[in-house]
Amino acid sequence: MRNIPVYKFGRLGILAPFKFAKNPLHFLHQGFETCGDTFQMKLFREFVVSRDPGFFRHVLQQHNRNFKKGSSSKMLRPVLGNGLVTSDGDFWLRQRRLVQPAFHRERLQELFLAMGLLTASFLDEMESFRGKDAVDIDAKMMSITSDIALKTLFGNMTTEDKARIYQQVSRTQKYLVTRVRKPYRLPIMAINGENRRFQTDLAYFNKLVFEFIHQRRISGERPNDLLQLLLDSIDEETGEQMNDQQIRDEAITMFAAGHETSATGLSWLLLELSKQPEIVARIRQESAIFDNVPTFEHLMQMPYTRQVVEEGLRLYPPAWTMTREATVDQEIEGFDVKSGTSVFLSVFELHRNPNLWKDPLTFNPENFSPENVKERPKFNYLPFGAGPRICIGQQFAMMEMQLILAALIKRFDFEADPAHAVGMHPQIVLKSTNGIKLYVR
Repeated sequence: MRNIPVYKFGRLGILAPFKFAKNPLHFLHQGFETCGDTFQMKLFREFVVSRDPGFFRHVLQQHNRNFKKGSSSKMLRPVLGNGLVTSDGDFWLRQRRLVQPAFHRERLQELFLAMGLLTASFLDEMESFRGKDAVDIDAKMMSITSDIALKTLFGNMTTEDKARIYQQVSRTQKYLVTRVRKPYRLPIMAINGENRRFQTDLAYFNKLVFEFIHQRRISGERPNDLLQLLLDSIDEETGEQMNDQQIRDEAITMFAAGHETSATGLSWLLLELSKQPEIVARIRQESAIFDNVPTFEHLMQMPYTRQVVEEGLRLYPPAWTMTREATVDQEIEGFDVKSGTSVFLSVFELHRNPNLWKDPLTFNPENFSPENVKERPKFNYLPFGAGPRICIGQQFAMMEMQLILAALIKRFDFEADPAHAVGMHPQIVLKSTNGIKLYVR
């Protein structure tokens, strides 16, 4: 078996954790450039890092039972509880079976109606920015996708609660990422109020969700939303239903894992399209079949718009990385990987790997033409993961992104603010360093 190349930053490597925390994408890219598609690195512990599709196939599908969720998922447990993103084993499998019906095609078509109504209102809001100062499009995409997530999950919610949840989700993500990437700051966070603010935010969020669950149980109402589906779900093998804590965990997981990934993907996509007038023209050509917002049936007739979304998710995958921990000694692509090893799968680098993609840094929707999709190996492109733990909401996300993108491009032009520099600094999802500002024309 081959030895895994070691990427050591500097002579001793002691600065690696700090360089990684400052710019993870650059640090990892340098590792791949130096060592090839798989290497070892030491931050505060040892990692095996890969952008080799064979590694992804082995870990996520062929031998997925030889791995458990990585230690980074533990940081999400205070927020997501024991939901699908953080749970493992038999409990995860039971929850997956209970939640799966929420994302069947028939249910998605029903939820699409709510998406369309909210998007139509959002277009009117965006109209107020036409011809004025540049807007932070990331904040606007977070607004519409969080509205959709909360509406499809809980039905009606006050504007005040929506605004507070949006603020808290953003603040909580930064808090959790800091704890993982900068553990040396833990003592400071304990005394400067960050820990206390996190607990206050979490308590508010929990109180709000549990109140929704309680009111739904006693009201006798049965609206067509995801909360009702979670309440009604029954395990066919045991006849059991989820308790309030499990419903809370899955509901928050759906919200947190769902809306921000779509928002982030759309933000990067709109920035990219502000430089691609020919692609915008083709999207508009397809958009001629609807007046304001597309219907579910319209989306089926807009294959190029879907290709654009897919290419956006290639260059800017919101779920930019996945981590697992090996539970047995094993060989992966000729490398010896010991039990307990943390495996870091870089989706971002997989999607930009020059060994897999022609002109990998060029935005080209033709990468997803039917012919190219048919010829490309499955594990070269994994915006939603793969194997048994593939994202349960991938069709919801694709449907949402196509709807919002088509409606926006039909009505508006977007122009990047040349005075505003945009950089990538991934947190749990692939965020920008300081927002993405676009003029609405």
